[in-house]
Order: sequence, then C-alpha cells, then structure tokens
Amino acid sequence: MSDSKKITFANRLADDVRITSEMLKLPDGQETPVLHHRPPQKVGVPVLYVHGIQSHPGWFTGSAQVLARAGSEVFQVTRRGSGASPARKGDAESAEQILGDVDAAVRYVLETTGDQRLALLGVSWGGKLLTAYTLRADVANIDSLTLVAPGLKSLVDVSIATKLAILLARIFYPGAYFNIPLNDVSLFTDNTEMREYLRDDPHRLRRATARFLFASAMLDRIIARADERTLKVPTTLILAGRDRIIDNDATCDLVEWLADRPVRVHRIGAAHTIEFEQYPQPFYKILIRAVQQRSETER
Repeated sequence: MSDSKKITFANRLADDVRITSEMLKLPDGQETPVLHHRPPQKVGVPVLYVHGIQSHPGWFTGSAQVLARAGSEVFQVTRRGSGASPARKGDAESAEQILGDVDAAVRYVLETTGDQRLALLGVSWGGKLLTAYTLRADVANIDSLTLVAPGLKSLVDVSIATKLAILLARIFYPGAYFNIPLNDVSLFTDNTEMREYLRDDPHRLRRATARFLFASAMLDRIIARADERTLKVPTTLILAGRDRIIDNDATCDLVEWLADRPVRVHRIGAAHTIEFEQYPQPFYKILIRAVQQRSETER
C-alpha cells in the first residue's frame, strides 16, 4: 500500500479535512516537510505529531485525519533524515540538534495557528524524543503529552559488540551506517496488508549513522537522569498489548515515576503500531480524548 493510498483512505474517513504540505525551516537552515491537517471546525489546541525511528508521517495519516475530523489542527513534522526529508538519510549531529528541531517545530505550530499552547503526540521513538524534550522544555506552552507505545524501555536492541562499534565509529567515522534492529516487519504489526506496505515502503528508514544512534542514546540518558516527578504536564500513555518492541510494564513504571500527576494509562490488544490494526477505532477514540484534554491550570 503506497503513502498516497493511505492518505486517500484517510480522506475517506475525513473527507471534510484539508491536508496541505508545508516546509519547516530548522535551526541550521535545513528544511523538512510538514503535513498540516486542518479541521472543519477547530476544537482545543493544535497537535504536534511526531513519528518513530523507522517511520514517517505517511504511516500515521489515518490517525492524524481522525484527530482533525474531531476538531484538532494536526501538524505531522518529518524528522530530519527520515521520510521525504532532503537531509542526509538516517543522520543527525547530536541529541541537542534533534531537540532543537522539536523546539523549532513547536514554535512553527504556535506561530502558524496563533495559539498559546499545543498538545504533543509521539509514537514509538517519537515518544522517547518528546519525553526528553518535555523534561527539558519550558512547559508553559505544552497542554498535554500523549505517548503511544513509546520507545522508553525496549525489548529490542543491538548487541554489545555493535554498541562498541557505534561508539568507535562516532569518534572516528561518525557518518558510518548501522542497521536499525527493527527490520523484521512482523515486529510492527500482525496485519498482512500493512506488513506488505512496510516491506515496500521506500521511505522506511532501515539504517542510521553512528552519530544519530549515539544521539538517540543521549536522549535515553536525559530521561534516565531525570528526577522523580519532573514530567510536569498531563500525560497519557497508550500501550500495545502484543508489543514485541517495547517493554510495556517497565515503560509504564518509568512514565508513572517521572510524571508529577496520575498518568492516564490505556492498554490496547494490538501489535506495536496500533495504527495498523484492522479495526483501530478504539485506539482513535482514546487518542482523541488524550489530545483534547485540558491542562489542570485551564480547567
């Protein structure tokens, strides 16, 4: 299934939602694509939707369109080096650069919409990125954080030997590529059609540079070093019950330890990419409630 077919399917779900393709200028002058979903009638704050390490916005147009139809103005930003980004594939200089890109995306959403606050939504590795970002950011403009099968505690990792090779390459040849250990499409979904889509997806990121993988480890370090109750935004955690990539119990324990208030936790009987289930409607309902929740200060 091509991205265009996925978007066409999403449009059938939400044919009263308009999608435009825009470009976000990152701090170093590089540009990256943004899918902007405009609702027929806006409800609540806009949503910044961040994808995972191998994925790109095309994987999640269905849920973005459902959110828009429910009233949320949604911005799907392509991470530098992924999807249709013109930057070098699978590359980033550092964790600080990636976090700076998120900050630029936050400012873009607020400036484009004129809103003072926004909701953050991250899937898989994107959930890890947004968790690290929120721990370090001024949360005055963050209304809520929704994490979908976030890559905070993983069941899948590279070997110790590969980690050593990445560390050495980061010092001596930072642009060297290594396989991302998620190339088995069955890890993502049990849906045969969507497995075929993943196998054929030309924009799926299968390899990343040593410095990107080191940057990813530095995001883990930011989260690991955070103190208890330092995640100071309303947080929803959505877990896939049949996840073979994420350690659900360890992830839940970590998020509840970090959060400064009770976390809304939902467990759905699905494989890792809940979006790809044959009947994702229960997931969509939970997602709509999560991103449209109001922070306690505005209730």
